[in-house]
Amino acid sequence: MYWLTHYWPRTYITVGVAAFVLAALLMPVAILLLRRLRMLDNVSPEKLHKTPVPRGGGIVMFGAFAVAAVLPGYRSTEFNGVMIGAFICMAVGAVDDFYNGGIRGVWKLATLVVVTLILERFGVRLDIFEWAPLDIFLTIVWIVGVTSAFNGIDNMDGLASGIAAIVAVVYLFIAVQAWLVVRTETSLAWFGMLAAALIGANAGFLIYNFKPARIFMGDSGSFFLGFTLAALGVMGEWTPNRLISCSIPVIVLGVPLFDFAYILIARIMRGETKSLRSIIDHCGMDHLSHRLTWMGFSQRQAVLFIYLICVALGVSGVLVRNSVNYLDATLGILQGLSVFAIVVILMAVANSRHKRQIRPVEHVPFEPEKLKKGA
Repeated sequence: MYWLTHYWPRTYITVGVAAFVLAALLMPVAILLLRRLRMLDNVSPEKLHKTPVPRGGGIVMFGAFAVAAVLPGYRSTEFNGVMIGAFICMAVGAVDDFYNGGIRGVWKLATLVVVTLILERFGVRLDIFEWAPLDIFLTIVWIVGVTSAFNGIDNMDGLASGIAAIVAVVYLFIAVQAWLVVRTETSLAWFGMLAAALIGANAGFLIYNFKPARIFMGDSGSFFLGFTLAALGVMGEWTPNRLISCSIPVIVLGVPLFDFAYILIARIMRGETKSLRSIIDHCGMDHLSHRLTWMGFSQRQAVLFIYLICVALGVSGVLVRNSVNYLDATLGILQGLSVFAIVVILMAVANSRHKRQIRPVEHVPFEPEKLKKGA
């Protein structure tokens, strides 16, 4: 094809393939090494796997992503900020993986605030209200929210990495689409390059992570992926309209964000979490993926169904970005909201069924006298 002869499209392919090959080749080595280091995710009532599985695959994922991204030799201030922040998130997550959850949630939250401030120093922040303090605060909320959501959605084999790959595909599609229009370098050029690296790294990891998983990404992976996708959401050239522009990454990242918000509110309403610390530290098997299994889905079916939801929301995000007027944008947003409504119904129905299934059966004492009378 004609466009493949140009620098950036060729670069996207090179970067994606390089990240995939590195992740796929190094992951077996990581599995053996992590087992020797006893970096294992052990069996517990709050987890689905039945045998200990090595965790820390996010370290290899980040390595494949970073090597592939820096391979073309492209640099920019924003690019450097994203890479530094992603490394810090991966490193903090790796320490947590090694010490089996030894880093408290409050310190992870503080880490996300710090890396967001680092991003701001490199020029990566939301530009909504043209008042720096408010925009910085909203950027912190966005980065913390998306990263925490990805940390929570990493609860079933292949789920978090598959979602990350789908979101990255949407990002790359938008970058390629923008390049086809202007045919010149924009900030979306390196945006697409990072998206391609994420696609390759996640695809290579999924070979070993899809059920039955031989390795988990751990916090090193979920922290790095959530942060990077959130940072790219800030930097994307979505639309000139700021309000509509803000809605696009929210729609594209809708599954982890909605799942995070829904269970957060549900746990507070049920009284399971009553303080900020309990909200940060609480873990439970009540996410969307778990609720789908309550309805009879197998784990694989639940993961694939959530993939389809992500694809639908990704298409909605692209349609909103390509809208030429408010009516088109509104229809695209309504399409995304309709998907959310379907998910709400599914989660509510699943919760109702689950309550009926676990409701204890009332004990009725055996009375032989009544039995004789009945006879």
